[in-house]
Amino acid sequence: MKSGKKILLSLILLLWGLALFSEAADRPARYEQPLNCYTVLVGKKASADGSVLVAHNEDDYGDIIVNVRKISPRNYGPTVKINLGHGAVYETDGRTNGFLWIEATSQEFADSFINEYGVVITSDACASRETNEDYTDGGISYMLRRIVAEKARSAREAVKLVGELVEKYGYRSSGRTYSIADKNEAWMVAVIRGRHWFAQRVPDDEVAIIPNYYTIRQIRLDDPDNFMGSRDIIEYAKNNGWYDEIKDGPFDFKKAFARPSSREPVFDGNTLRMWRGLTILSGKEWEINGDYPFSFKPAKKVTPEMLMALLRDHYEGTQYDATDGYKEGSPNRTRYRTICTSSTINSFVACLNDRRPEPISILVWLAFGKPDTTIYLPVFYHVDHLPECFGSGPTTHDYELFYRQHFDPTEIEKVKEKLLNYRVKKFEAEVEENYGQLITSLQKELFPLEASFLKEVNKLMTGKDKALKKKITALLNEAVTKVNRAYDRLEKSTEGK
Repeated sequence: MKSGKKILLSLILLLWGLALFSEAADRPARYEQPLNCYTVLVGKKASADGSVLVAHNEDDYGDIIVNVRKISPRNYGPTVKINLGHGAVYETDGRTNGFLWIEATSQEFADSFINEYGVVITSDACASRETNEDYTDGGISYMLRRIVAEKARSAREAVKLVGELVEKYGYRSSGRTYSIADKNEAWMVAVIRGRHWFAQRVPDDEVAIIPNYYTIRQIRLDDPDNFMGSRDIIEYAKNNGWYDEIKDGPFDFKKAFARPSSREPVFDGNTLRMWRGLTILSGKEWEINGDYPFSFKPAKKVTPEMLMALLRDHYEGTQYDATDGYKEGSPNRTRYRTICTSSTINSFVACLNDRRPEPISILVWLAFGKPDTTIYLPVFYHVDHLPECFGSGPTTHDYELFYRQHFDPTEIEKVKEKLLNYRVKKFEAEVEENYGQLITSLQKELFPLEASFLKEVNKLMTGKDKALKKKITALLNEAVTKVNRAYDRLEKSTEGK
């Protein structure tokens, strides 16, 4: 009997292993594309109003709830030990910042944060050449960005903290670029599996775009104002055979560390998205096989509206518009990987401005789904409270509870139908099935609302009202009410279609 049980257990383990192998073999087709995100960083002298701008589309797979909360600051005492999830423990002071948490439930690398000091952190997966695993007690992954949100008071401090955590514990993913910004500057921080990283500051008068490959190129170890990272980064590449000074010439971070792709550029999932952003914002023509820069000067000062339009883009009006103006299905599901796509679960444009008073210095235009089929809502960090439909769960800081609920979101799932994200996704699915007909109705109903929100925000930005905090809270609540009414009308108009 015992022998029979052992045979049965062996068969189960064998079948489980074969399933994992099959899933891994199919991973490039099923998983790599949905995990691709898209980020644009705009220096304060490159934007129309002097704000540092961060625009981001988050792309993931599965039944994910976009759960948005504003977490209050907390002080645990002189020290606190933070469980990093895989065995490692980080000991630090007990202070935590308050932060806006754009949570993608159950996902390891998909949350975005904006803290009370205006520090923003989001990310894009970047496949590296590194296959060796060099970790201390399991390394760090999910908790890295939340620790940054909890601790950093500036973008520069955040960059240094990322480097400290990566070097101390080792990074668990193949590679990633964290986009980090505050009210004065923006950075891209490239991390590689293990303990190496490098960061470059976006020039104040330029724009930087990242799809899902490393974009840092030439590095300057002697310029700490604009570059930070592992001091042995070049030597590390040489030792691994990824850089030969005689053959390769000046060191190029992207060429040294990015995992090579055998796909044609238009189908590699990244090149077209990089090309499109460069073309739109620079006003110049770029070759598909071109050597793209880390950053560039925009053709004109960048506004949030310009970035919203870019985050909604499907290459409309170009040779890569695969639906002939939405006549042939949804533009989110074509042979080309578009900027807005079927796996986009949320989108935002953060506007950070140190010349504005505190109640309106941190603004996030937030979309609770694909931005082509919903609109951006004006979320000022300093609103009195967020609408109940934004998210579920405690707003008092709790390390263990937050971690448990994130990876086991059972409690959030019980109330998901009350959340705005659920409603947005439900109608989004209807549009996807009949895109050509329904997108026009949606745009007529929703997009004028977004335009009105932009006008209202612009009035607040230029006024000198002492009751700003009260007004920004009222503006958000009214915006949510209007959007829900618009969805009521849309759902009624599509019944039976």
